[in-house]
Amino acid sequence: SYTVQSPKPIQGKDATIKLDFEYDGDGFGKGGLATIFVNDRKVAEGRVEKTQPNVFSADETADVGIDEGTVVAPVFKSIEDSEFTGHVKSVTVSIRK
Repeated sequence: SYTVQSPKPIQGKDATIKLDFEYDGDGFGKGGLATIFVNDRKVAEGRVEKTQPNVFSADETADVGIDEGTVVAPVFKSIEDSEFTGHVKSVTVSIRK
């Protein structure tokens, strides 16, 4: 489990949040550098030593809005702690080649 987070909460009602992941490459399951930007300003950076090399197990879930399987981060102690009650206007995924 790896956590990369801003030291301060997001201020205001609207924000553009970007996660840039620089993959180490050369195979499956390698690590990389995760950088978080809020409104185009870098707020956090951290190393992820390894990524999911293949597929998730059949008993793990792909939840949206609440994590009913393995908790996404140690800060969440229960399913209810992980519930997202905000509003996401859009999500964009870009893959660099």
